[in-house]
Amino acid sequence: MAQPPAHDSLQKVLDKHVGRDTSRIKLLNQLARAYFTQNPVLTEQLSQEAMALSDSLAFATGKIWAIRNLSLVENSKGNLDRQMQLSFDALMLADSLKDLRALGIINNDIGNVFIEQENPRQALRYLKKALHIKRRLKESAEIARTLNNMGSSYMRLDMPDSALYFLKQSEQIKQTLNDRRGLAVTYENMGLIYFTWQQYDEALRFQQQAADYYREAENLHGLTKAYLNMGQAQTMLKDFKNAEKSLAAAATLNTSLKNAKNEMIYYKNRSQLDSARNNFTAALANYKEFAALNEAFFNVQKTKLIANTQQKYESEKKERENEMLKKEQLLHLATIRQQWMLVLAGALLLASLFVVTIVIYRLYRRQQELFRQLNSKSEEVSLQNHIILEQNAALGNLNEVKDKIFSVISHDLRSPLAILEGLLFLLRDDKISAAQFRYYTDELWRDMKNTAYMMDNLLHWASNQMKGIGVKADDFDITTLISQEFELLKTLARQKEVQLIHHLNNQVMVYADPDMIKLVLRNLINNAIKFTPPGGIITVSGKCDTQVIELSIQDNGVGIAPENQSRIFSNIYYSTVGTQNEKGCGLGLHLSKDFVERNHGKIWFISKPAKGTSFYFTIPLSDEVDAAPRPYTMIIQEQIPVNMSPAE
Repeated sequence: MAQPPAHDSLQKVLDKHVGRDTSRIKLLNQLARAYFTQNPVLTEQLSQEAMALSDSLAFATGKIWAIRNLSLVENSKGNLDRQMQLSFDALMLADSLKDLRALGIINNDIGNVFIEQENPRQALRYLKKALHIKRRLKESAEIARTLNNMGSSYMRLDMPDSALYFLKQSEQIKQTLNDRRGLAVTYENMGLIYFTWQQYDEALRFQQQAADYYREAENLHGLTKAYLNMGQAQTMLKDFKNAEKSLAAAATLNTSLKNAKNEMIYYKNRSQLDSARNNFTAALANYKEFAALNEAFFNVQKTKLIANTQQKYESEKKERENEMLKKEQLLHLATIRQQWMLVLAGALLLASLFVVTIVIYRLYRRQQELFRQLNSKSEEVSLQNHIILEQNAALGNLNEVKDKIFSVISHDLRSPLAILEGLLFLLRDDKISAAQFRYYTDELWRDMKNTAYMMDNLLHWASNQMKGIGVKADDFDITTLISQEFELLKTLARQKEVQLIHHLNNQVMVYADPDMIKLVLRNLINNAIKFTPPGGIITVSGKCDTQVIELSIQDNGVGIAPENQSRIFSNIYYSTVGTQNEKGCGLGLHLSKDFVERNHGKIWFISKPAKGTSFYFTIPLSDEVDAAPRPYTMIIQEQIPVNMSPAE
């Protein structure tokens, strides 16, 4: 094992060992681990053989390491969810055997998966468990690996000083052990830290050292990442010729590895290189390739999540069906046994008429009891079927919520973020001036504000659909609430050159959930701004009777077409773009109707195309409010200046 390459010696020993015993299982697992960084396909074949032999011999320890090797193969394919599932299977088996060494290594593996899934805090939980076990066992090489992974976690938590502290501890142990294979990973991470500090010379030096050690260990996956990192550092140092060579080497290696994440990083780094060389046409083409691969990667992850959810549902459904079948079988067996008892009893009862009469009477009573039991069992089965149907409906509703969330995130929320990313990319690379960038800030701010309101609606809707939202009614002043919302929305209105007016100046106490009413007001006023062109006016007014206050939000915008008015409050989530192409997710008015009705109010609207729309809704007055109607005379008006230039 100490003579590289170790797999040659292991292969010779395995070829000579023909017995199907635990020694062969250990050799298979060791050889599979040795081949992992060079030939994942062969690793999978050897691990499958070890798994099958372990099952036949009931050798649980061999099964642990076979599962662990299979999880590493899934990592090389980029299947992190499958790797996590296999790692937890191995962890449960190791825990049942109280195998401390296996528990330390597998906890470390699970931490690695959480790191790659961008969940460093969860990763640290498992890495700290692994470090505690390994220090207890005094395994220096394993301690160094876990310290390296803890450094990776702190890197993703944007704590580079803490990350470098753990990485240097790992480096010291690995240098003492002359573990050049492990030093490759540590130097790669240290190079990434110096890159974030913009110390590109140091970053390049560590990445080159990592590449040398990866090459020596024949770790193709690690060598690919090192070349990608070297190319990025050389681009920042304006060493374009060597950057081109490094990225080309990474692309050549990844041709055989077919790692989707490395391919994305290649096109992103290539785009940066072309941009630095002022080859903007090539930079744009490579960035489009990166964006397409990123979209495909996102869709694959989404498909995996849906598939896992469906698989879990099918598994639970089959378990319930199996339980029902078992109960039915037991019931049939009980019935058959009773029938045999009846046959035997009938044969014996022929000896005496008196005995026959008594036994028949008793059997009759017993049969009646059996029928009652059967009826009871039938009712239980019917009840279980009803429960299953309700669960199916609930799962269908959850799938609808999930599909809506994915749809909004995929299409509506990512667009303004992509625009922001593009502008920042141009500003960072000095492709546009700061003055030009400020020209777009108003429009960008409005898009982000609309996106924030859209996200707020989405979260409220998802929470309402999945677990329900309870009404927390209280007494509060509706005039104060409207003024607060005006303060939040006046900047958005000012940018669109729209006037906001409300005709409430006296205190009006109502009894409702203030958070729900706040969201209703925000949605209705924001919708009015969205569909009112520059120069328009939006007016909020109210009138009280003895029990409720009726609020109205009126605008002189584009109005709603008659054929679309029936869809406004329906269960179909309807959305159109505003007068300046503002987007929505179609949930605002649906939520508003739900929240108003939950607070014992009513909501309706009147709209005329090209003349404007008026939305009305009622809120119950507080018991403390005087029943007499209130006259309103004072007007609070937010004047929006017209023809404001972008520079202001």
